[in-house]
Amino acid sequence: MPNSVKHLPKTTLREAKIDPRGVADFLNACREAGSDLHTVLLIRDGKIAFEAAFAPYQIDDRRHVYSVSKSWTSTAVGLAVAEGRFSLRDKVVSFFPDECPAEISENLAAMEVRDLLRMGTGQEKEPPVFQHGDCNWAEAFLKQPVEHKPGSRFAYNSVATYMLSAIVQKTTGEDLIEYLTPRLFEPLGIEGVRWGKSPQGICCGGWGVHVTAEEIAKLGLLYLNGGVFGGKRILSEEWVKEATSAQIDNSPNVQKDWEQGYGYQIWRCQHGCFRFDGAFGQYMVAFPAHNAVLVVLSHTGAMQVVMDAIWDHLLPAFDREETPGAALPKTFSCPVPDGTEARVFNEEYSCGENPFGLRMIAATTGKGEDLLFLTFQNGSAAIPFGQTEWKRCCRKEERLPPFTTMNFLLPPGETALGAAGGWQGDTLTVLLRHCGSPHSLRLTLLPGRELHLIPSDGQPCTILLS
Repeated sequence: MPNSVKHLPKTTLREAKIDPRGVADFLNACREAGSDLHTVLLIRDGKIAFEAAFAPYQIDDRRHVYSVSKSWTSTAVGLAVAEGRFSLRDKVVSFFPDECPAEISENLAAMEVRDLLRMGTGQEKEPPVFQHGDCNWAEAFLKQPVEHKPGSRFAYNSVATYMLSAIVQKTTGEDLIEYLTPRLFEPLGIEGVRWGKSPQGICCGGWGVHVTAEEIAKLGLLYLNGGVFGGKRILSEEWVKEATSAQIDNSPNVQKDWEQGYGYQIWRCQHGCFRFDGAFGQYMVAFPAHNAVLVVLSHTGAMQVVMDAIWDHLLPAFDREETPGAALPKTFSCPVPDGTEARVFNEEYSCGENPFGLRMIAATTGKGEDLLFLTFQNGSAAIPFGQTEWKRCCRKEERLPPFTTMNFLLPPGETALGAAGGWQGDTLTVLLRHCGSPHSLRLTLLPGRELHLIPSDGQPCTILLS
């Protein structure tokens, strides 16, 4: 594999010795269990054996992958430690003399960098910086009570990962993107990464990175191959071994793949595998025994469902004789809203008070391009939609509809929006998909009466129309 490769080479499932029936059954099992698949990428022996982007998503969409960000941050820590910038045994408080509370507890004083990495801070709760985004995040973290001895118990803490990002920036003078560009992104052939930042100008670390499925796969391959990519050593073998090994006990958990042990911002899985993991169904699963990597970008409220489908259908497909008659579709698509009756419609409505800040909604159908118009307090959007297929358009993120309240401090920039709609009698339903995130928003317009908004995450809302 050449160094600084832009795209991974491709092969076929047959050449990779993967039974297509296992892939098809995996996809079907995910969908039947309610997982909304967006992108699936399967790599074996460094080559892409299968890829699918479900319209309106595209394989090269750059999207927010939530806590998959943590594994990128951990990689930066591994590189900085190798350069002697700091050590895993350094005390966290030593990096933040100006942010520490007046009285430093014994447990806080004992907290080390490695405790941040393995989610063993000793804090029962992470500080509520999400509710108070304008505060000093490091100061908020250090003021949070440390009830237990660091390293003694596992407690998931995204702000702990932010502290790792802050330590890298304090010791190198560069934020994560600046630091990783020559050391990781360029050798892996990655460019254009975006990352949300805190009010202090520090990459969020635990969330907020925008990358493609293939870029996630490349980072997975780096760890799968012991720190080597394209014939070049990037991470030390020792770091990779430690990062992908269980560094703290995270049992018990009702979800089996969430109690197999936690490494350095990397989860252990069943069957000797490890993974990067992000909210709402973002995964990179590495199969060391099969020299393979799977990336799944999706939306699901039950993440173990996807893991179960991997173990039940995909894992047995490696090196299995091909099932006769097994075939995968040539194209993939997310379902469009029910109702295909075309009709002429052109109406505009004012919106009553609502939590989304929506001021006006209008729809035009049956005369050329079907369009949905949304006007908010801070901007407006004209969104084309198909009635039997998805349409994509690029928009500035700050002018997109409020898909979720969790789009917190995400970096600005253009992203794609997919839209499809359908009429059922007098009711128009339009489903909007934010291709730069896992999220979607369903709008159901009852002309002259009310508008129902159903975010993929969050509370449904009914808006009276006038």
